[in-house]
Amino acid sequence: MIALIAIWALAEATLFFIVADVPIMALAIRAGWRGALLGALVAAVFAAIGGSIVAYLTATSSLDIEGMLWLVPGIGPDLLQQTLLDWSVGGPVTMIIGSFSGVPYKLYAFAAGAQGTGWGGLGGFFLASILARLPRFALVALVAGWAGPRLIERFGAKAVWAGFVLGWIAFYTWYWSVMGF
Repeated sequence: MIALIAIWALAEATLFFIVADVPIMALAIRAGWRGALLGALVAAVFAAIGGSIVAYLTATSSLDIEGMLWLVPGIGPDLLQQTLLDWSVGGPVTMIIGSFSGVPYKLYAFAAGAQGTGWGGLGGFFLASILARLPRFALVALVAGWAGPRLIERFGAKAVWAGFVLGWIAFYTWYWSVMGF
């Protein structure tokens, strides 16, 4: 499951559009919060790797990274421009806010690459990314790791896993209706 979380977080930091919280939450429900905290740390590191790749390619390659980002559900020109503005004003601190406000992390990676990673270069961006992503991932691990076993005990595993799937479907239905699909 840890390998799945690593691959998922790397993919989500680049072009995949379902957050790494999904497998972290699944691990937490299945194995409890301790194992899920390891998953949260792995997700933060691999997301930072993916984000660093996006930042590097944005800064150095002739690939149309911006055009690729517009293909991701929930990302449009207005959100991208706002993220570029936020990054120019607040730098890596804006990633922490974005982590809890629904702005895809990959947009901060793009902004860092487009405006020059500054703030300690690519290595600084990598470390700042871990610090920005880890709090939300750890929160998901702790809450789901605490609640999951209790819900299974009370309602049974089938009901909890059905709620897990339906909850994520409902979340993304809402998110994409607000952010634009």
